[in-house]
Amino acid sequence: MIKKLVYTGGTHNLNVCHNKAMAHMNLMNLYQDKFQDIQEIREQYMAMRKVCNKLGLRIGRCSDDAKAVVKEKGINDPSNAQLEKAIDKIEEEHHAIVFLYKTDKSHCGTLLEQMENDMLQQNKT
Repeated sequence: MIKKLVYTGGTHNLNVCHNKAMAHMNLMNLYQDKFQDIQEIREQYMAMRKVCNKLGLRIGRCSDDAKAVVKEKGINDPSNAQLEKAIDKIEEEHHAIVFLYKTDKSHCGTLLEQMENDMLQQNKT
């Protein structure tokens, strides 16, 4: 397996757009091989996510989603700290879901199907 890395050292500001695009693509192109240990793929995912964070590429951080989350909790005028906490939670959930979809389906396929079915059932009610 060939691994592509994005350099984030002292010169990463020279090609910010390119580095961000490559880091995002590398993260999205990562999938667990059939016989690869789940811990190994998790470590690779977390390393690539760390590169994205270092480059300022924060995926899954939507302020509109955060406002909706705090509103569901009955908070109509949230503080910046409440919004930031909600955004952090949304980002973590986003990466957890993405990671599950990147695992070998023989490991987590049933869990993914159940999650999808649960979401469909929630939307019907």
